[in-house]
Order: sequence, then structure tokens, then C-alpha cells
Amino acid sequence: MKALFAYASFCLALSIALGAMGAHTLEPRISPHYLDVWKTAGTYFAYQALALMAASTMVSFNAWIKISIVGSWIFSASLWVLALNELLSPSLKILGAITPIGGVLMIAGWAGLGWKLYRERAS
Repeated sequence: MKALFAYASFCLALSIALGAMGAHTLEPRISPHYLDVWKTAGTYFAYQALALMAASTMVSFNAWIKISIVGSWIFSASLWVLALNELLSPSLKILGAITPIGGVLMIAGWAGLGWKLYRERAS
């Protein structure tokens, strides 16, 4: 459980750091649309970290948690890269197509964990 909380702490710190980077470094350099994309990535990454912190009081790393973690990285990282697209290369827009995969994995991971915990309680 401590390992999960430690991982979540790292993710929360990263989310805050990248949020600050967006606000102070990227805001004058990218369009408002892509700044919103950047913020969405950070917001969901922070929600994921906070949820992992809460979950770490009840469970340790398990398959459902791992699925949600992978989803969180795919979702947020693809959006961060998409937002940087204006500064890097227009050819990176294809990464936006994988963002929903990350979202589905996050949903599946948390729903699966909820179902697992519900079934354990019912037993």
C-alpha cells in the first residue's frame, strides 16, 4: 500500500509541475485550444493520483490498478504531446487518436476495481 501511495505522490507532483509549466511557459506560445488540452491532461492525471492515494488505504497494486495507471499515462501523455504539437511537429497529431484508449483503460480499471471490492464485500 505504501508503494501505491508513493507512486501516486510522484504522479501528483508531476501533474502540478506540468501544470505550472503550462501556465508559465506554454501559455504565451500555444493557442488557447491546446492550452486547454494541456490543462485537461494535467487535471485527469491529478484526479488519477488522488484516487490512487485514496485507494492505497484499501488495496495494494493489483491488475485493475495497473490498468488504470496505464490508461492514465496513455491519456495524459498523448494530450500533453498533442498540446506541444504546435511547437514540435504537425505530424504528431496522430497521437490524439490514442487518447480515448487511455480513457477507456482508466474507466475499465476503476470500474473493475470497484466491482472486485464489491464482490469481496458481498462474500
